[in-house]
Amino acid sequence: MDGKRNKLLVVSLGVLIVLSAVLFLITRDEDRPMVDPAYFAVAETEKIDRVLLVTATDTVDLTFDGTRWKVNGRWEADVQMIKVLMATLRQAAPHRPVAAVMMDTVQHQLSKRGTQVIISEGGVQRARFLAGGNKGKSEAWFLRDGDVQPYVMIIPGYRVYVSGIFELKASGWRNKRIFDFNWRNFKSLAAVYPREPKQGFSIEMRQRYFGIRELAEVDTTRLNDYLDAVSLLMARRFVEPGDISADSILRQNASARLEIRDIADRVFGLELFTPRGNDKEVYGRTLDGQVVVFDRADVGAIVRRRSYFIP
Repeated sequence: MDGKRNKLLVVSLGVLIVLSAVLFLITRDEDRPMVDPAYFAVAETEKIDRVLLVTATDTVDLTFDGTRWKVNGRWEADVQMIKVLMATLRQAAPHRPVAAVMMDTVQHQLSKRGTQVIISEGGVQRARFLAGGNKGKSEAWFLRDGDVQPYVMIIPGYRVYVSGIFELKASGWRNKRIFDFNWRNFKSLAAVYPREPKQGFSIEMRQRYFGIRELAEVDTTRLNDYLDAVSLLMARRFVEPGDISADSILRQNASARLEIRDIADRVFGLELFTPRGNDKEVYGRTLDGQVVVFDRADVGAIVRRRSYFIP
């Protein structure tokens, strides 16, 4: 009898657990507010021609002129970063409303440290919201203009901090290609090595091929590879104004200088500085004073001496 009674108790307990779980799930689904997954989504992003990102300390103005995106009206934007931005605007979705007990805190943080995102098309504002997140950048929040309810944001199918793209400074949006020239508009290149003046050289376009001034013969394969490396040189990052990490390096004299002219006589210049010890980064400075950081391996391909090109 005791055995049967114990079995009945076990079965009854199992049934109660299942019923409790079902009731919990039903109640949870009923209590959960319904959130429109497209509440912040921006459709037809191909029509957007301006995205303004404003924080308490910085403003990034991304504009499309019909041909290319520009950063703050000065620099060409990184095409891949613009693609990521547009994908984020299309796909970002509310995961859930921020809990009531956290609303005031989140609203305060967004107002103080968030990014005001303003999206426009043809001068007409299409969307406006605050974007930010917690200190650990593990949870992103959006708050639409005029609302009081912030939302925890996700991109379905990805584990990503959604607000990160809106927190980039201007340098993070810039095209990291240093020399904007190609074979159709190239005129000349001068390389100067202050500590080895005899190893400097000048490349110019001759009748149908490139040559080095005062060298009757050159290794054309090496010369073409060199020009390819220069034309494709990409920065690892741009150094923000006020960053003192590079001060000691930039106080020394440049170890190499490159100057390129195109057929419109536009000049593109770059100074390069000797890295410290085994550092894998090399600092440079463009003609407009922008400090740039490169991978050491990339720089190695563009600091060839005159003797390198002699057959």
